[in-house]
Amino acid sequence: MIDKFLFVRLLRSQIAITLTLASVLWLVQTLQLFDDLLGAQIAALDFLTLSLLIWPRMLGYTLAPALLITVLALLVRLLQDHEYFSLTAAGLSPLRILRPMLFLVGLVILLQAAITFYLAPIASKQLRERSTELKSVVVVAGLQAGSFREILPNMTAYAQAKNDDGTWAQVMIYDNTQRQSQTTYVAQSGRFDMRGEDLYLVLSRGHLHTQETGQPDHMAEFGEYALALNGKPKTDSSAKPLFNRNHMTINQLLDPAAHGVTNDRRIIRMKTHGLELIVNLASPLVFMLISFCAITAGGLNRHGYGRRIFIAIIAALMFQISIIAVASLAARGGFDSLLIVWPLAVLSGLTILLTLQNDRAFLHRLKRRGRV
Repeated sequence: MIDKFLFVRLLRSQIAITLTLASVLWLVQTLQLFDDLLGAQIAALDFLTLSLLIWPRMLGYTLAPALLITVLALLVRLLQDHEYFSLTAAGLSPLRILRPMLFLVGLVILLQAAITFYLAPIASKQLRERSTELKSVVVVAGLQAGSFREILPNMTAYAQAKNDDGTWAQVMIYDNTQRQSQTTYVAQSGRFDMRGEDLYLVLSRGHLHTQETGQPDHMAEFGEYALALNGKPKTDSSAKPLFNRNHMTINQLLDPAAHGVTNDRRIIRMKTHGLELIVNLASPLVFMLISFCAITAGGLNRHGYGRRIFIAIIAALMFQISIIAVASLAARGGFDSLLIVWPLAVLSGLTILLTLQNDRAFLHRLKRRGRV
């Protein structure tokens, strides 16, 4: 009965705090997304659908901090309402209160694993692809038949007509995006093509004329030329796959070579990121133990919990920063085992501290034997 009572209170607080924190982060990211897509003329419903793809990553970020706040709030409330004193006076061990907390920690870890390992990467990849596609709408809409239009800053395009199949006839492009050179492209036809996350204007059967300061003019003919509309032209007709570790699921991160990644340094970084995600699953348990140790450190003292909350928050921040630091060290020196050893060491230390803290008789025996 007590477990159910405490668990329901914990679960309600966890849901409320998680949604609150995630909503704040979601709002910030949504405003940034709106700024990026400004001018794409996207419908309000489409933008709302697109912004919802931000939610999984925001939830992944806030689950552990929300649990820290939840446990701190519950323990402080138990102290203020004398409920903690009543439970201990009735002979209930303080460690007994950990049982519903551990159950909630298990649920949070499972949810965090599902989100950070799979849901967040898939949603982030879809968000990136969809937003890139919408940005390309602005570029495509800038080209009008029979008139010169600036489709990008310092890039002017002209097309005589638009064919029924969506291609453009008699295309001319003046590219002044590079300060030291200007290139003019003339082609019989052209079409816009999305390759991965990049938009290309594929020109067919034409020639280019490049003028560079202090250099003789350069002219060349081409059968097909893929002009990347991100400032870097590419002459190959195929785009290399892009690998973003934030868009990769856990199985891809742990074995990137099997999914097309060939660069050794990138493979190391991706593996380290995957291990970091796995190690972060220990954060909810560590945060809960830190909160419990900090709040119950003063025994049955009803005052001074403000200072204990501050100590718990600082300790949780230090642990999270240490995970990032250890991950960076592992990425540079290949010490991947540190990502596993360090959280286990912290958990062991907190467990010992919790045991000693709630067993004063054991401490007394150690003092009598002169071991502490």
